[in-house]
Amino acid sequence: MDTFEKIGYLCLGAVALIYVGSMFVVGTRVGWLGGLVGLLIVLGIGVLLIKVVRERRGSAEDDYYVRNIDK
Repeated sequence: MDTFEKIGYLCLGAVALIYVGSMFVVGTRVGWLGGLVGLLIVLGIGVLLIKVVRERRGSAEDDYYVRNIDK
């Protein structure tokens, strides 16, 4: 991973945190249940995203196809 890729991921992470924070604030203005539902949705998506990334990084079969199959 090069420096530009790290900077890109850092920026995307910052935007995601700001988005989640603003979603929670707006949701709590509607009511405590709105904030809780929004938070649960974002947490669920985040957990699934982390699961997918971990599975991809640990897959030797995917690495083989990425390296050896012509595009």
